[in-house]
Amino acid sequence: MYVDQTSLLLALGFAAFALSTTLFISWLSSRSDHYLLTWAAGAGIMMLAFAAFSVNAVDHRPALLWLSNMLLTGGFVVFYGATALFTEGRLPRQRVGNIALVALSLTSLPFALGMDALGAMLGNIANAVLLIFAARKFWSGRAEAPVWVGGISALYSITALSFIPCAVMIYLKGPLVLSAAPSGWAEDLNSIVGLVAITSIGAMSLALNQARTARRHREEAYTDQLTGLLNRRALFERFIAGHSGEPAAALIMDLDHFKAINDRHGHHMGDEVLRHFATVVRQSLGSNGVAARLGGEEFVVILANATPDTASAVAERIRAEFAAGGVESDAGLVQTSVSVGIAFKRSGETLDRLLSRADEALYRAKEDGRNRVVIADR
Repeated sequence: MYVDQTSLLLALGFAAFALSTTLFISWLSSRSDHYLLTWAAGAGIMMLAFAAFSVNAVDHRPALLWLSNMLLTGGFVVFYGATALFTEGRLPRQRVGNIALVALSLTSLPFALGMDALGAMLGNIANAVLLIFAARKFWSGRAEAPVWVGGISALYSITALSFIPCAVMIYLKGPLVLSAAPSGWAEDLNSIVGLVAITSIGAMSLALNQARTARRHREEAYTDQLTGLLNRRALFERFIAGHSGEPAAALIMDLDHFKAINDRHGHHMGDEVLRHFATVVRQSLGSNGVAARLGGEEFVVILANATPDTASAVAERIRAEFAAGGVESDAGLVQTSVSVGIAFKRSGETLDRLLSRADEALYRAKEDGRNRVVIADR
């Protein structure tokens, strides 16, 4: 059964409305995910565009065709902004603004000059380019979830290509002014591809967002909220998964006289000192080890395949960097030091036992005057 262009446009409008509503509802349950709201806005603008196109298909008016093209191109600009938010974590306002200015101006100028055929042709080209931009932006972030992100990128690309025949067919008709709304096999193909793409992109985007949300919740469950380091639970799971059969060194670190900082300067300053120490640890480690906060002012670093020399060098670097720095307060610079105990994993030894031996070395470091590194007997 033949489906006319108006029916296809109405179907596109309903699909865009469903996508916009679904994305908006998803955003309500996760309001920090601003890309969902941006996507919802883009789909809502596209819904209005398809509604205008369907009216214009029945009663062609250059002004209505201009409005339809402006809305559709504007919706794709917003879609590009959403992809940037999703992949970059921020909205590049100037870049999106420049893209919007060029795309909408390119589409509007011919209509203003009375050449609606040229305006519709350039609108199709602009839409294709915008979708290619969005596809490339998604593709750049494919490492997060190759299947979902790659699939969305492919759908954007296919939809972009479907706009090219529309532009070509308008050009081949010759005149710069349309006597009727654009129609034909190219428009039908574009509508069908768009209908499939909107439905598929919506489903894949929601699946991708659910996967990202689940991963974020997992990371939060394994992260110390104050310092951003791993917590005790994450440390034990990573050790069991990654170090059970390898030689490893454990560095237990305890901030010296930390209680005095809390008593003298307040717990908020104590928290700043803990955050500062975590930064020192991250910078000193790089990618050479795993760091965690065990609780209070006690931290641990696990180094895989560490020799006494390398473990001592890492511990000494952390100790020296922390002792040399400090945190500014209203009363001046707050400085303290750290004591470190090091133990090396024995064959078949559990993490609990390894940490216990490192803790014994830490106790000796404190007894010997603090602000020093002590290695446990191997």
